[in-house]
Amino acid sequence: MAEKVLVVDDDKHICEMVRIALEAEGFVVAEAYDGNEGLKKALSGNYAVLLLDIMLPETDGWNICRQIRDSSVRGLPIIMLTARGEEVDRVLGLELGADDYVTKPFSPREVVARVKALIRRSDSYNIARQQLNYGNLQIDPNNLTARFGNETIELTPKEMALLNILARQPGIPLTREELLKEVWGFDDSTAMTRTVDEHVKRVRAKIARLDPHNEYIQTVWGVGYKFEVNTGD
Repeated sequence: MAEKVLVVDDDKHICEMVRIALEAEGFVVAEAYDGNEGLKKALSGNYAVLLLDIMLPETDGWNICRQIRDSSVRGLPIIMLTARGEEVDRVLGLELGADDYVTKPFSPREVVARVKALIRRSDSYNIARQQLNYGNLQIDPNNLTARFGNETIELTPKEMALLNILARQPGIPLTREELLKEVWGFDDSTAMTRTVDEHVKRVRAKIARLDPHNEYIQTVWGVGYKFEVNTGD
């Protein structure tokens, strides 16, 4: 079955250009030209990837990204389309849960390549599906959740991938650059490792609401982070 891609951009020429390029590669493409319509389609459809412009009428791309990550389709991979080249915008998109970004003007070939790469990365997250159990903490990559006892901790795909990678190598420090490459697929932007710190902070906070006495993801000063198995009571 062909993969479905949703393109949300108020520039119909860009939507058409991207649609033609994706359809030539066998994708099925849906389009939306304002934020409200795009959000509605994203929440109701079964899409492999969302291509999302930032500057949209009605509802902007930041808000759409935020709402998707708090919804039942939180696992939808998102590529931000933006005319802005400033690093702060790229970092903000990643911190809100975007998986990748493309800066306008871009070539249709580049967009197709990034869509394919993101689908491959998303599929690779699903390879390591074995549930991990560390005392009362259970990590379930299949459902993008962790549990502490009988309580569920809901995680975004990036939060799940981050926790999963660290938890599968307990006690082994991983650098921010390694985590950025493994989780986000970037290996050429040291400055953007800040987004790793933000995601670690959110994962810690979600776990701490249920287990405030233990910090499973520990900072290794001068290196990065490691997962430490809880050995306390």
